[in-house]
Amino acid sequence: MYIAIVAAHVILSLLLILIVIIQPGKGGDFGAAFGGAGGSTIFGPRGPTGALQQLTTAIAVLFMCTSIALAYLSNEALLSGSGDVLEEIERKAAERAANEAASRAEAEAALEAAEASLEAGEGPGAGGASDAVVIEGADGG
Repeated sequence: MYIAIVAAHVILSLLLILIVIIQPGKGGDFGAAFGGAGGSTIFGPRGPTGALQQLTTAIAVLFMCTSIALAYLSNEALLSGSGDVLEEIERKAAERAANEAASRAEAEAALEAAEASLEAGEGPGAGGASDAVVIEGADGG
């Protein structure tokens, strides 16, 4: 149904553009706007409504109805949670939470390993081989 309304909306918009373009101008020509001949017709009576004007009005009303229907259907899909956008947001939030939990677990494991090595006397200043590499690297030689 949504696709049918979109198709009708596009067709109506093209028809509306076409009909407005082929309508003759009203209110005189360019000179009438500056007080030239025929200037009184700008604000004067327009006479009976023609078939082209009625067709324009009908298509414009249908175009507005399809616009409202599309807005309603789009809003309904978004609020019902069946939209792909909401599912994507929820999926990314779950991935982010899982990544943060994994990072937190890795950090806690590294902290426990460091504390265990300090308790066993393997930390800095214990005279191990790693201290010699650091000292040699710090002297530059």
